[in-house]
Amino acid sequence: MNKIVFPTPEEIEEIIYKSLTRYFSVPNPEPKSESDSVKYLHSIRELAKFLGCSIVTAQKLKNSGEIRYRQFGRKVLFIASEVLEDIAKNHNKIDKRNKK
Repeated sequence: MNKIVFPTPEEIEEIIYKSLTRYFSVPNPEPKSESDSVKYLHSIRELAKFLGCSIVTAQKLKNSGEIRYRQFGRKVLFIASEVLEDIAKNHNKIDKRNKK
């Protein structure tokens, strides 16, 4: 028959101490650089400020589908890096049209 052996309070304390020591002795990971973090724009007003344009122009860019966005009910969310990519991509299309 197998016996069940329970640790003593001192053994439990030692296990906890070793675990916490290991956990807290691990060096903290380096903080993410600003380029690693994602910047969100939470409204048309923030988009306009980010692009340096009027709110009407920002709304037209959104409505025309020239920039990507996510919509949750009435809340609109833009990711700054995607906005910059889309603006650059659309700017290249406009340049090509004007060169013809």
